[in-house]
Amino acid sequence: MATVVITGANRGIGLAFAKVYHSRGDTVIGTTREPAEATELAQLGVQVEELEVTDDASVANFAERIAGRPVDLLINNAGVLRRDRLDSFDPATILRQFDVNALGTLRVSQALAANLKLAPQPRLVAMTSRMGSIEDNNSGGFYGYRASKAALNAIVKCLSIDLEPWPVALLHPGYVRTRMTGNQGDLTAEEAVERMLLVIDRLDASMTGKFFHRDGHELPW
Repeated sequence: MATVVITGANRGIGLAFAKVYHSRGDTVIGTTREPAEATELAQLGVQVEELEVTDDASVANFAERIAGRPVDLLINNAGVLRRDRLDSFDPATILRQFDVNALGTLRVSQALAANLKLAPQPRLVAMTSRMGSIEDNNSGGFYGYRASKAALNAIVKCLSIDLEPWPVALLHPGYVRTRMTGNQGDLTAEEAVERMLLVIDRLDASMTGKFFHRDGHELPW
């Protein structure tokens, strides 16, 4: 039985991950900014923890609460999307996306490195997007989201080196019907997670530092 930490686990993809790992019999620690509002997560019977990934004190307090506990898998899932355009963008909104999507993952990964070290075969995964791919960008727009996910990709690539030999990888879930996408998309959160699990379950040292589509093939940077 593994211990899995999932950030942003109160809805969407994070909640779908929590449901699957809980059903497998794993110990799930799901984090959310507002535990009192995470009723569906709490009803699973998993451990619900308060965590604001943009707040250093919140991250430190969370790490202190689970200090000494091995973490077999860390899924950095917390994220935010804003639809900014060239003719109408707010620098503060772009910075917010950087803080959550990129720096949030770095803060949490650094804070839980000691927990991962206690596990026999630790793994770290981050939810990114092909919108963070420079080569794959053929439509423009979404300045903050694209740039923050490109920054996240660079951060996780660095983590894959600094945390070697632990497997560390990036996953693109696809266009998923969640609140973040306005419930638009080609898959439900449960369907996307079902496919990503096939990648996570086989994650090993040969896959570290790579950028994967939910279906398992590599994506361009």
